[in-house]
Amino acid sequence: MLHLIDRSEDVVVAALPQDVDFCTSADVRAAGERLLAGDCRYLVLDSSSVTSLDSSGITVLLAFWQPLREAGGALCVAVPDEHLRWRLGILGLDTVLVITVTLDEAVTQARRLRDGTRPLRSVHQPESA
Repeated sequence: MLHLIDRSEDVVVAALPQDVDFCTSADVRAAGERLLAGDCRYLVLDSSSVTSLDSSGITVLLAFWQPLREAGGALCVAVPDEHLRWRLGILGLDTVLVITVTLDEAVTQARRLRDGTRPLRSVHQPESA
């Protein structure tokens, strides 16, 4: 359900499917857990094809975020859709996830975090980063 785009050291880039909802969330979560089972400390998700994200999908994002945070890593999500960024902000996810507009920005943020460089300020980013 997640499409692997790139794996470089401990940064993994993957694309979310069109629907991350009650019907698909278990498969998306299982695929993400397989990615996290390796040496992934920074997961970058591309949400550019997402058209449906319900509470089950939000739960999946948080299920990815928690082990990454515990490992000293981060979850970076590229969210080009302005309405989806707004919804994630309303839910407060912009306080725990690194949320950017483009995939390139999300990958850059993940690499900067990995390298111990302060991330560039983007559209939405945790204050503690």
